[in-house]
Amino acid sequence: MTFEAHTGSDVLQDLQGDWRRLVGEVPTATPFQSWEWHSTWFEFFGRSKTPYIVTAKEGVDLVGLYPLARKAGAWSVLRSSGSGPSDYLQPLIRPGFESQVEAGFAEHLTSQTRASLIDLHQLRDDFSGLCMADEIALEQGTCLVLDLPPTFEEYLSTLSKSLRYDVRKLDKSMFKEGRAHIEKVDESNLGQGLDILFEQHKKRWRKRGLPGAFLGKTQGFHHAWGKAAIEQGWLELGILILDGQPIGAIYGMSMKDQVFFYQAGFDPEFKSVSPGTLLVASLIKRSIEEGRKHFDFLRGDEPYKRRWKPQREHKNYRKIASVGGPSGRIGVKWNVLGSRVEAKVRARLEGKSLIQ
Repeated sequence: MTFEAHTGSDVLQDLQGDWRRLVGEVPTATPFQSWEWHSTWFEFFGRSKTPYIVTAKEGVDLVGLYPLARKAGAWSVLRSSGSGPSDYLQPLIRPGFESQVEAGFAEHLTSQTRASLIDLHQLRDDFSGLCMADEIALEQGTCLVLDLPPTFEEYLSTLSKSLRYDVRKLDKSMFKEGRAHIEKVDESNLGQGLDILFEQHKKRWRKRGLPGAFLGKTQGFHHAWGKAAIEQGWLELGILILDGQPIGAIYGMSMKDQVFFYQAGFDPEFKSVSPGTLLVASLIKRSIEEGRKHFDFLRGDEPYKRRWKPQREHKNYRKIASVGGPSGRIGVKWNVLGSRVEAKVRARLEGKSLIQ
C-alpha cells in the first residue's frame, strides 16, 4: 500500500473523479466527506490555506483519502479541511482497509508533513481509530442517531403522548384546509429558500441575544454548497408556510440510507404552532417513506433531540499532536485552551437550544 500527499492549487480538481468514486464505494460516507463539500470549503474558508490531501492506494486502486489544509504562521499547522461547519471529518476509507489505512495516515502525518502541529477535527469514535503518538484527544460533541422503522406510524408509537400530539398537527385542519404546508426547496427557489432559513434561524437565536450559526462567509458557503448538493440529490431543505407566510425552515442532507439534520429556524411569534417539531417530524416522515435507515441529529446533545427517541449516540473527537519542536508544543497548548473554551460555550448553548 502506498501513501501520497497531494498539494497545490489544482489538487482538488485533479482528484475530483477518484474522490467521487470513493464516496460511492463507502456505505457510511457523509456529505461532509464529499469532494463537493471540501471544494466549496476551500473556496470560502481556504484563502490563507493550502490543500494537503493524503491518499492511500492498493496497487492502482484508491482505498483511502484524507483532506487536510496547511497554514503557515507562528507554528505551521496541518488541520482537517472542512473544520468549522462540518460534523464528520474522519478519513474516507473503503471497507476492509480501515486499520491499515489509518495506521498509514497517522505515520505519514507525524513523520512526513514538515508541520509543527497536527490538528484533526470531528473524528467519529465508531468510524475512526486514527491515533498519533503523544496526541491530546478532546471531545468535540455528542451525535444522536435514530434508526428508522419501516413505517411512520410505527415510529410515532415510540414517542411521548405530548410529542405525538404535536406531530399529529401535520394531519389536522391547518394542513388539510391548505392554510399550512411544508414546501421542499428545489433548483428554482434554492436561493430564496436558504435566505428564508437564515432569517428564521436568526429570529430564533435573536430571542436569546445570540447571533446564530450563519455569519459572515458562512451564508455564501451554504449558497454555493446548496447548489452542488441539490444537483447531487443530497439537499433536504423545507420551508413551513402558514397563511402564505414562511414561519420556519429545516436544513437537512441525505446520502445513501442516511439523513442528516443540520440546522433549523423558526419565528418565535408562532411558537404555539410548534413549527420546529412539525419540520423535524416532516423530515423524519419523508425519510421513512423514501426507505432511509438512519436519521442523524448530528452534533449537539440538546434536550429536544432526545424527545425523538434516538437509540444510539457516539462522540466526535479533536486530536492534536506536536510534531515540530518548541513551536509545535506551544501550538498544542494554545489550541487545547481554545478548544476547551469552545466546548464550554457549546455546552451552554446546547442547554438552551430547545426547538418547538
